[in-house]
Amino acid sequence: MTAGAWAVGALLTLAVAGLIAAGAYAVLTRDRDAPGLAGRTALARAASYAVLAIALAAAVALPEPGVAMLLAVLGLLGLWEWGRLSDLPAHHRYALLLADAVLVCAVYAQGSAAADWLVGGLVLVGALWPVVRVNTTRAVRDLGLAAIGFLFIAVTLVHGVALTHDRGELGAVLFAAVALGCAGSDIGAFLVGRRFGRTLLAPRLSPAKTRAGVVGNLLGAAVGLLPLVPALVVAFAASGTPAWYGLLLVPLIAVGAVWGDLFESAAKREANVKDAGQWLPGFGGILDRIDSLLITLPIVYWSLRALEVAGLA
Repeated sequence: MTAGAWAVGALLTLAVAGLIAAGAYAVLTRDRDAPGLAGRTALARAASYAVLAIALAAAVALPEPGVAMLLAVLGLLGLWEWGRLSDLPAHHRYALLLADAVLVCAVYAQGSAAADWLVGGLVLVGALWPVVRVNTTRAVRDLGLAAIGFLFIAVTLVHGVALTHDRGELGAVLFAAVALGCAGSDIGAFLVGRRFGRTLLAPRLSPAKTRAGVVGNLLGAAVGLLPLVPALVVAFAASGTPAWYGLLLVPLIAVGAVWGDLFESAAKREANVKDAGQWLPGFGGILDRIDSLLITLPIVYWSLRALEVAGLA
């Protein structure tokens, strides 16, 4: 069985198992006031996770076009939420969506080589906005916030497209592993932090996060990767990637998950909102769900590039 087939099977199995477990939990807690997560909320979150797992499985089944389409959709939704958080005018929001589509298509076609002309081209196009839109009160401010959103959402996500373009099946399996690891990291942080958390990690940015939750991030990332271990082993062997890189993935994902979560918390604090949107029942917006992925994907991509430079892969 190929690495991709292993990954697709594991993702579909997780989607079904999660729905069954959440449904059982909802039934068991429906007639009493549970001190923890409400049954209805647990079921809504499981349904959201199941939809994302199925979408991820479809992306891995058609590696290059599938991953590109999935990340393009996530990028478009995330950028729209960013435009609302940043109070960007409509034409800036539509420009961001167009820029994201151009970026994904370019990297899908050329991989990391697309950066040669994308960087300069997008910078020059962006520099036109304050000139064309003569508004001395907020034109540069809007350009700056749009640029931050583009870098934080579109550019970080497109690393997943580059990973799949440059590395084929290994890239697709790694993308799925990062996504599962991030989900596990978030769940682990929630469970461990809720049970053992005492000392706050970043009280001004996110009062709900604790130092114990960081340990949960690490444990959750490890558990999240477990279903894809067979796929990773096959993909590593076929590509010549050292097996120990699989162990390195755990701390890389845990660090990226905390980092991305705190960055998005800073943006929401400044915008004075609790959730970035309402796309996903039980969670809020797309950014609330993929904030961990935004930092982790570039970290994994560049760690592999570093291994190549060092002659280890």
